[in-house]
Amino acid sequence: TASCDPESGCVYEDVDCEDDDKCYEYECDDDIGCLSYLIDCDDGNECTDDSCDPEVGCVNDERDCTGSSKCFEYDCSPEHGCTKTDVHCDDYDVCTDDCCNHDTGCEYTDVDCDDYNECTTEECVSKAGCVYTQVICNDNDACTDDSCSPSEGCTTTPVDCDDDNKCTDDTCDSEYGCSNIFIDCNDYDYCTIDRCFPCSGCSNQPVDCDDYDECTYDHCSRNEGCVYTNVVCDDYNMCTNDVCLSDSGCEYNDVGPCFCDDDNACTEDTCDPTVGCVNINKVCDDSDPCTEDYCDRRHGCIYEPTEC
Repeated sequence: TASCDPESGCVYEDVDCEDDDKCYEYECDDDIGCLSYLIDCDDGNECTDDSCDPEVGCVNDERDCTGSSKCFEYDCSPEHGCTKTDVHCDDYDVCTDDCCNHDTGCEYTDVDCDDYNECTTEECVSKAGCVYTQVICNDNDACTDDSCSPSEGCTTTPVDCDDDNKCTDDTCDSEYGCSNIFIDCNDYDYCTIDRCFPCSGCSNQPVDCDDYDECTYDHCSRNEGCVYTNVVCDDYNMCTNDVCLSDSGCEYNDVGPCFCDDDNACTEDTCDPTVGCVNINKVCDDSDPCTEDYCDRRHGCIYEPTEC
């Protein structure tokens, strides 16, 4: 600024361009006068918030890079500013599900190895992960078929020991399994033939005691079996010859006139049904006083003349 002092004359004094605001730099231009420039408070560090306070000038406060999520690690790089890096929740255990909760941080939950199959057992091995082992459905009973249903697990079904043979007794032993023992069809009756047919079982058919001999009575004794008794062909007639023929049975034949012949011409030979042969002496009487009557065994009655 220019002024004039009476004693010394013109006085030139520098203009004071300074101001109380420390956010500016001040200078004076000979042509223009006072100039002010805004201070550059950038410190080249992205980790500070750069500002200017009129009272103190540049302020470089440390930037707050913290966040609300516990799933990140927060930091600051002078070159790039605030950074966040995912929290490493891997516990290197394949038997856990690793995740991060923004409120609580890393959480580890046991892996669910359930395959919803009742025929396997599940376990988790730290190096291999889920391991499934087949369930062994053995009830140590030879009388059951053991199987496994994924929805129900072990099931047992009774073994069918039926061999479709009516001649066997089908049973099952828990240790040895099915047993098919032939049944005894013996009814201890000698009058039956005891057999067994696979389709129908025991058969006890009557024994046929017919010997096709008409000269026997055929019957069966429970204790002895077939018994054959000779037929007695007796018609109680002494004048018949009673015989039995195997093909036709009893026959009664008249003995005929020769049967009672005693080879004696002096008898009358006849047959009486009750007593049999009857040999009655002939009466050689010709009622002739002039003959001598007698009987000769060979010639019968002889009448020899006599002197009269």
